[in-house]
Amino acid sequence: MKSNYKPIFTIAIVSITVIVSLFVAYQISGSLFGKSRVIYLADYGGLTVESLKKFELWRLVVSQLIHVHQKHMIYNALSIAFLCSIIERKIGFWYVFFIWLFAGGIGTVFSTQFGTTPWNTGSGASQAALGFAGFGLFLFLFKFKRDYLLLCAVIFSILPAMYLDIKTTGYPKPGHSLSFAFGILMAAYFFFQQFKRSQSIEKS
Repeated sequence: MKSNYKPIFTIAIVSITVIVSLFVAYQISGSLFGKSRVIYLADYGGLTVESLKKFELWRLVVSQLIHVHQKHMIYNALSIAFLCSIIERKIGFWYVFFIWLFAGGIGTVFSTQFGTTPWNTGSGASQAALGFAGFGLFLFLFKFKRDYLLLCAVIFSILPAMYLDIKTTGYPKPGHSLSFAFGILMAAYFFFQQFKRSQSIEKS
């Protein structure tokens, strides 16, 4: 990518996440930085299995914008801003969009399987952040081995998230783990496509 490429998707999704999450927090708690109780999040786009059975697919997007704790939202937003801006400059808009949509969406759906109603409402951008972390780690290991800024961004996204998971549940949350693995798979696909393209150029 060109050095002057602007990470438009990163800027947009981080801005929208902050605005929507603060708005929902205010609607639920009366404070921009108040706690948005899980039992109310389904009314604002939180994801449940029942909602998917009704084909409310829009929740796959909106659920990633809302959070229970706004401090957690700020950390997620910073993680995506730091890591996704680097990745988007390297690979462009479409891959980062699909990572955010599918790694985030699938991880959020999976996370709803480990709670009881009404506390099994999926929400938050941490699944997408871990998807980007998996993608970024693969890129660092196999394509951009000396890009230590990318490595720092990956570590910034992974370590605090894993610490909070282990502190609260004793193990990495399944939704986070699945999103991380999905990000790695998407990076492997990206790497394979790059390899095929380089091979075709050499043959031509």
